[in-house]
Amino acid sequence: MSVQIPEEAKNFKKIGHDSSAAWGGGSIVEYNKGYVYVGAVGGSSYNGPEGFTVHDVRDPKNPKKVAEVKAPAGVHMHKLRVVDGDILYVNSERLGGDAGRNARTGLFIFDISKGGEPKQVGFYDTPGNGPHRFGVDNKRKLAFLPNAAPGWKNRVIWTLDIKDPLKPEVVSIWGLPWMKEASSDGSEVAGHPPDNLATLHGPPVIRGNRMYCAWWGGGISVIDCTDLRDMKLAGHLSWAPPFPGSNHTCWPLGDRPYLICTDEARAKQKYWDAQFMWVIDARKEDKLTPIATFMPDREKYFNRPGRYGAHNILEHLPAEGPWKDIVFLTYFNAGLRAVNVSDPFNPKEVGCFVPALEEGRPAVQSNDIGTDDRGLLYLIDRAGAGMHILEYTG
Repeated sequence: MSVQIPEEAKNFKKIGHDSSAAWGGGSIVEYNKGYVYVGAVGGSSYNGPEGFTVHDVRDPKNPKKVAEVKAPAGVHMHKLRVVDGDILYVNSERLGGDAGRNARTGLFIFDISKGGEPKQVGFYDTPGNGPHRFGVDNKRKLAFLPNAAPGWKNRVIWTLDIKDPLKPEVVSIWGLPWMKEASSDGSEVAGHPPDNLATLHGPPVIRGNRMYCAWWGGGISVIDCTDLRDMKLAGHLSWAPPFPGSNHTCWPLGDRPYLICTDEARAKQKYWDAQFMWVIDARKEDKLTPIATFMPDREKYFNRPGRYGAHNILEHLPAEGPWKDIVFLTYFNAGLRAVNVSDPFNPKEVGCFVPALEEGRPAVQSNDIGTDDRGLLYLIDRAGAGMHILEYTG
C-alpha cells in the first residue's frame, strides 16, 4: 500500500498547481514575462522524458502547459536560465554509458520572445560531458558553466561573455589550483560524481569583486575576480571528511559577510547528521568558519519515503526588502522551508510547505524553487508532483 501524507503549510498559501510541469519530475524553474520554463530530471531518479516544459502562469491560479521540448537522443537537458533579451539557455549534458555516446554537449539557445513558443536559434559547444547547473548574471552579461576543460581535472568554471547571447565568448577558465592537471584532455566519466570528488557543481555567483561557488566533494571557495581573466583563490573551506561532501550551493547573504551553503542529500543513503544547510562566517576569507547549521525536524521527516536533506535555495538573497532575512530552502521529503537568518548564528524556521504525498507517488522530493516579479514562488518536485505556485505570507 502506498504511503499517503497530507499537505503541510505554515506561512505559505498555495495559489496554483500544475502536475504536468517537467512531466511531473522537475529539476529547475525560470520565469520570464508571464511564463515559466521547467527543466526535467528525466531518467535521473525519475522515469520521465528528457527536456523541458513551458507554462503560462499569467493567471497563477490556473497555470497551463503550453509547450514541451524533448531532448535529442543521449542528452540530459534539465538545467535552464533566462538571458535578458528573451533568450533561454538550456544545458546539453551527456547521458551515461552508451546512451550518451553520440551526444552533442554544450548549451542549447532558444528564442522565447513568443512566450509559449520556444524556438531553437543556436548552440554553444563545450567539451567533455557538457555543463551541469550553470548560472547567468544578466546585470554583468556573464554566464558561468561548470564544465570540463583540457588541462584540468573534472568540471571547472567557464566564465562566458554573453553580451551577444547568440555568440557566447570565453573570458576565462578557472579551477581550484590543485585541480590543474597538464595531461588531462578534459574528458570525464558521465553521470553523477561521487560525493568526495572535487568538481564544480554551480552555479558560481559574483558579489562585488568576489565570486563564490561550491565544488561538490571539494568544499566551497571565495575567489578574487577583480580581473576575470586572472582570478585568484581568496578563501577555501572543506568539511568532507568528516561529512560526506556533495557541496551544492554557496551563496552570499545579502551584503553581509556570511555565506549560505547547502550539501545535497544523496539518493543512495540518508544521513541523520549531515547534508543540511550551513551558515559560514566569511569575515576573514582565509579563515572561513562554519557558525550554524539548519535542518527541519528529523523525527518527523527522516523516515518518510525519499531523500531527507537539503538541495538548493532560492538563488536570491537580497540586501534589502521583505525577504532580506529569509532563506527559502528545498529539503526533498521535508518540502520547502523558510529560514530566518537575521541572526546568522541562530537560524530559525519561520514557515514551510510540504506537498501532499498521494496518488501513488513514491515520495515528496522538493527539488528547486524560483520566483517571479510578483513575489510568487514556484516549487518544483522531482518525483511526480510537478509545480506548486505559492505565496509566502510570513
